[in-house]
Parts: sequence; structure tokens; C-alpha cells
Amino acid sequence: MRKYGNLYDKGHRADVLYEAWRRVSQNGGSAGVDGESMEGIRSYGVEKYLEELGTALREHRYRADLIRRVHIPKGDGRTRPLGIPTVTDRVVQMAVKLVIEPLFEVDFLPSSYGFRPRRSAHDAIKQIDTYLYRGFKWVVDVDLKSDFDTIPHDRLMAWVERRVTDRKGLRMIRDWLKAGVLEEGQVTYPDLGSPQGGVLSPLLSNLYLHEVDRRWPERGAKTHLVRYADDLVILCGTQADAEAEYRRLQTVLHELGLILNEEKSQVIHAQEGFEFLGFSFRIGTYYRQGRRRQIMIKVPRAKAEKGIRQRIKEAVQSVPLGESVKVAVQAVNRRLRGWATYFRISNLYRALKGLVRYAADQLRLFLRRKHQRKRTRAGGRYPTANFHAKHGLYTVVQLLQGT
Repeated sequence: MRKYGNLYDKGHRADVLYEAWRRVSQNGGSAGVDGESMEGIRSYGVEKYLEELGTALREHRYRADLIRRVHIPKGDGRTRPLGIPTVTDRVVQMAVKLVIEPLFEVDFLPSSYGFRPRRSAHDAIKQIDTYLYRGFKWVVDVDLKSDFDTIPHDRLMAWVERRVTDRKGLRMIRDWLKAGVLEEGQVTYPDLGSPQGGVLSPLLSNLYLHEVDRRWPERGAKTHLVRYADDLVILCGTQADAEAEYRRLQTVLHELGLILNEEKSQVIHAQEGFEFLGFSFRIGTYYRQGRRRQIMIKVPRAKAEKGIRQRIKEAVQSVPLGESVKVAVQAVNRRLRGWATYFRISNLYRALKGLVRYAADQLRLFLRRKHQRKRTRAGGRYPTANFHAKHGLYTVVQLLQGT
């Protein structure tokens, strides 16, 4: 396996830093522990900021800062911890990623789809469709417990060193892994994990989980793995094969120090239904030439519908009552369009019909609050057709057509 040194100097090149800034600034995000924001850097001057950062890297004065931890609601009452590095740390991490990602891409396998160039969740879903169509309908439905939080640092760095020998670059990666986490005024220093929210974390997670991927080509054509980051399914032709692969997977994950959530992981026939990346795979019924037929379909999972309804409600409620209804409609349309775009490869009509109806209901509530009208008197004042015709609320057909 070829190894690469002398990478550190490539990370502080002006063109690399500028591209790193461009990508980080496009992604947006909050300020870290130093309070420095994207807007602040733009006001200061991006070119000046990047020149000073490049000088700090060349003179070895750059040091990783603390990570600010916040908790993001998951919609089921639980929260997901998210680490927010400083903007500067994100820019430097992106620069390092730009340099080292191609080195690891040559090793990654086709079964891996998450956070990789020119690969997407849709590609993973389409691959599952292909395997189901070919008859691989026994599914090992896998749920890992907090992959980002359980990766052993020493073993991860050993695998980074399979390709990278540059000492300065390796030292920076170790510093990011071991950076202190600030939460509610307390600083802790993790022994495990790659901070979820860090720019480099998805690449490092993929590198670690690549050890799962590379065990599966040995299985031949009897079983197929599809992985998107730490979400994965294994599709098999028979129940016996699926159960054998489930046992084998438990062994592999144990060797890697990763924890399988056995309550949520299962061996199941596809007809019983399973979920992956927000899609629910299940049996659908249709009629052809008077005969009832069944096929595998996919629809947005109930949790995804619940989530977009909450976002629509919050979008309408965030619009000041002094604004016109068109402003509220625009906020709703943005969310509907983004959701429909992601789920467009599924059987979407029924879900969209309900969402558009729900959006119209929320817009009616907005107008009732705006004009201080009671529900009993306002029921017929704001018909759904007006929201479409006069104010531009997307129809189901427009969303299906990708308007």
C-alpha cells in the first residue's frame, strides 16, 4: 500500500485554504467557543483572514481550539449531541480533508455511499431497489449505537497512518480527536470518538467503518452490503444466509469496538417492512387487468413526515404577523420543495397530499392570528385554492414535477 508524506505544506497553500473557506462558508453553521462567525470574518476581510491563517500554519502557530457541544432535538424526545468547532478549525480541517480524502477514496468500496464525492443517499436507496428486484429479500437491518462516539483513537490513527506518514498532519488530526469539549461551562477530554459536527469526522468514520465493508466481498454473490455512514443493511437470498451474516457482523463489530443496538437490529423478510435513510420499504398493492398484485415499494417513513410537519409549523409561526401571507407561503414552499426533492424517488403522492393540506391549515391559522378572527367565523374565508392561485403555495403536482 502506497504511503504519502509531505502533505502538511499542501494544506496551507493559498488555493487550498480559499477552497476550504468557500466550502465551509457555504455550509454555514454557528460560531465556536471563540465567538468568531462567518459574518465577522467577511467583515474583517476573507483574503486577509486566510493569509494570516496560512502564515500561522506555516509557522506552526495554529492550535486546535475547544469544541462547543450543543444538543439537537431528534423529534422523539431525545437529543443528538453535536460538536461545533471554531470557524478556523473547520477551515483547517476542510483543507486537510481536501488533501487526504483522495488518498483514502482509492481504498473505499462501492458498498459505501455516505459522505463521499459523487455519491449520495439516493444512490444507496437505488442499489437496495436493485438487490430487492434480484431476489435478495432477506434483510439484516442494522442499528449502531453512536458510531461517532465509540471509535478508538489509537486504532483509527493506525489506519490513517496506512496512507499518511506526514508527522505534522498526523499531529493535527490527533489534536482534533482529543480536543476538549466545552459543555455547560465544563471541559472534558474524550478518549473515544470523532466529534459529530467536525468537518473531518465523516471521512474518519468512513475510514474506520471501511473495515466492515472490506469483509463483504469475500462473501461472493450470496450477500450484499449497502452502507451510508453508520447506517447499513445487508441483503441476502435466504433466511439462513441472513442469520449467518448477522452473526458474522456481530463478531466484526465487536472486533472493531463498535456497539450493535440489538433491540433495533433484526433479520427480517423485506415484505415485513424495513427502514433506511428516511425511506420505509414495504409491500404495495396494485391492480392490473382486474388482478390484485403486490410489489415492493418505498415511501417516506412516518418519522420523516412528522418532522416536516413540525418544520412547516415552525416556519409559519416564525413569520411576523405584520408580514403578508406570501412571505409565509414562501417559507413553507422552501421546506416542501426540499423535502419533496429528497423523497422524489419514492411513492410520494399520498404523503405530499397530506403535507400540502397541512400547510394550508397552518397558513389559515396564520391569517386568523393576523386578522384576529375566530375559527368559527373564519372557516370559509381562506380556501385552500386561494393559497395556490393567489399566493403561490405549491400544489402536489408541482412538487411531484420538481417545480
